[in-house]
Amino acid sequence: MLSILIPTYNYVCVKLVTDLQQQAERLECPYEILVADDASEEAFKRENRKINGIPGCKYIELQENVGRSRIRNILGHLARYDYLIFMDCDASVVGSDFLSRYMAVRNAAEVVYGGLVHPEQLPSPEVSLAYLYEKNAEPHFTAEKRALHPYKIFRTFNFMILRETFLKHPFDETITHYGHEDTLFGLALKKEGIKILHIDNPLMNCGLDTNLNVLRKTEESLRTLYVHRKKLEGSSEMLRLYGILQRLHLVSFVFLLFRLCEPMLRRNLYGRHPNLYFFAFYKIGYYCNFAKGGK
Repeated sequence: MLSILIPTYNYVCVKLVTDLQQQAERLECPYEILVADDASEEAFKRENRKINGIPGCKYIELQENVGRSRIRNILGHLARYDYLIFMDCDASVVGSDFLSRYMAVRNAAEVVYGGLVHPEQLPSPEVSLAYLYEKNAEPHFTAEKRALHPYKIFRTFNFMILRETFLKHPFDETITHYGHEDTLFGLALKKEGIKILHIDNPLMNCGLDTNLNVLRKTEESLRTLYVHRKKLEGSSEMLRLYGILQRLHLVSFVFLLFRLCEPMLRRNLYGRHPNLYFFAFYKIGYYCNFAKGGK
């Protein structure tokens, strides 16, 4: 009845699988937990191979890195059961009824999104930017507020979907770099009129990136956005803002200001006390820079 699907890359998720397996045993229904490794380094694979020793669980090693979209599609095809729960490998179970809460609403919609939360305390100064950004956004992503824009506010971190629905509407594999596969997936569901039910059934995001990696992934995500801007038109605040700048003939001004301020912005965003306003300007400035042929 239930397939729990976890793509992983350079992350040990044995505890996550163990916690989920213990909950799945209490459901008294057929289940499986599949973990697909996207060509991680050997040290991570060595640890994650322990998953094969957990009843009902399987660890699958891919020989080449296929990316965030394709690995989820692979898992969906390998799954045996009707209901699929996708989650990220750096998640942590926070409720003893996590799986049962999903199963209780399995007939309410073809897609159910449970949400995510973050630690109450800053885990480390090195992850201060991700922590500050996510904690600042968290109050705006309760189930009630997500339901106001059910397709726009969708992340692949933690959701359930009918296998039949997923096989008809897989992730867009043209996105081979980081970012926006969840946005395109939400747009595809909206286009087909597939209902998304938003509930408060979160997992905790324990894999906060360092400030350095946040900027690196942000830049990659903005490049992905630019490449796929036609597909993502109308669904991205960044594209909307860039359109406003174009109409006001301010793109060159923002580009030049960004190039002038970039070293100062990086020093702040790499530091222990990053400023979210600086981060917001960094993103639009980087996008303008890339759109004008920069790196």
